[in-house]
Amino acid sequence: MKKLKTKKSLVIAMVGLVGSGKNTIAQALAKQIGAKVIDADEIRIALRKMGKNYDATRHIAETIAGEIIRRGRNVVLASDFVDAKKRKLFENKAKQWEARVKYVRVVADRDVMIGRILSASYKNTADDFFGGASTAWRGNSKYHGAIVKMREMWRRTPHHYQWVNKNGGAWLLKKLPIKFFAVIDATDPKLWKSAVRKVSQRLKRD
Repeated sequence: MKKLKTKKSLVIAMVGLVGSGKNTIAQALAKQIGAKVIDADEIRIALRKMGKNYDATRHIAETIAGEIIRRGRNVVLASDFVDAKKRKLFENKAKQWEARVKYVRVVADRDVMIGRILSASYKNTADDFFGGASTAWRGNSKYHGAIVKMREMWRRTPHHYQWVNKNGGAWLLKKLPIKFFAVIDATDPKLWKSAVRKVSQRLKRD
């Protein structure tokens, strides 16, 4: 349990594509406001080690979050809340907890996101977090983790970006039907660290 650094306890829900840096921003923001980060990937790893499937991941994450909020502390949920149905279910839970909800969007340059995925370490990543990979790659390639993440990034890109077929075409950020407390560009470490400090200051005053 982290020492509360805001006037009242709250839940921060992250929105961001794979590779955008939302987990990194979640950790940095949590440190600034005194919050516990709940990462669905960590829950999946624990379930895998126990030989369980991942069906209960969301329930476990919500149970932990609810308990932390009941103790008057802050929570940062590092999962992507771009899906409207997921947000609705989450907001209903938050009402039961009598918790304030703040959405933070994390974006980054496309090439930077791809670079992060390719250079990351995947030692503790479950092979089938996102539905597994083709049998051609399973278990016999040092790039397997990156391949799985790249496929997930590819699959989820239309949720976050829209293709504009102009001047050769480009993926542009979608305007999402979410009231964001903040949008943080995680491309440049110096800039996003400054942005996190400013967002945390606003949260402390809010």
